Amino acid sequence: MGVRLLLSRLASAQTRGAAARALIVLCGMGFLGTLVVLAVQDALERWFFALLVWALFAYAPLRIVLEAAGTLAPALRRRLAVEAQFDAARARSAAGVELSVDRLLEQEVIMPRIATPLQKEKARDGALAVLLALRGKSDRLPAAVAVVLGCLERWVAEIGPWAQREAGQNIQARWREVRALAAMAGMTRVLVELAPGRVAPAQEGHEQAGPDARSRGEFLDACLDYCDELALEVDVPPWTGGALDLAISPARAAALRNAWRTYSETGAPAMEARRAFVNLVLEPPEPG
Repeated sequence: MGVRLLLSRLASAQTRGAAARALIVLCGMGFLGTLVVLAVQDALERWFFALLVWALFAYAPLRIVLEAAGTLAPALRRRLAVEAQFDAARARSAAGVELSVDRLLEQEVIMPRIATPLQKEKARDGALAVLLALRGKSDRLPAAVAVVLGCLERWVAEIGPWAQREAGQNIQARWREVRALAAMAGMTRVLVELAPGRVAPAQEGHEQAGPDARSRGEFLDACLDYCDELALEVDVPPWTGGALDLAISPARAAALRNAWRTYSETGAPAMEARRAFVNLVLEPPEPG
């Protein structure tokens, strides 16, 4: 599975871009190494020949192989995800978690039209980071999902008035905010599918059971649909998708939203920004 998993990762545009950049660097180092091996006098005379050899017989064929593998990678990744789904040992591994996130993101999440491939990548990487941080601690996943849902619940209720009041004449600012919201909703949709039972309340001492998986899924689907209305309508309609009544303080919701926005707008790999967000999600529950 190891080689197939590596090849399947080329389904990601970010991974293909990183591989292409690494290929350029390696070929450049090979070209410079060739000049060093040659006598200095000959190197100055034959640099163009060495460059031509590396470009035509190393870089070009490998780049063609890379692009061809990228076209086959999505189907290979789907097949690996299905295999992992029915193999309990594999599903619990880091690679199995990664494949589960990809499968659920494709099957359960319909990103809004305003979203770009970058937002889907952020949703994937965010969900994967949370799940890997909780490997072996699956009992803590419902509480983590409750925290993110509580943040989304406040965000989606506040973003409409904000768009009218502060971003009415700045469509780019509105789109940035909506795309960040869509990425977070997509990430949460994946986590909801993997969280067992009902979402735990976000506050200790809260006796009321959290919403079930169906109501959570309906809320998130409505949130994703609302993103297109926010992005494309001149007069932003108010949020009518209901509420989950998950208790989370305004300060914590704002901190999570700001951390996610920073991560969603930071170019890959954005490890520090992602770690900061995950740490906020996994903070101990607030006292009741």
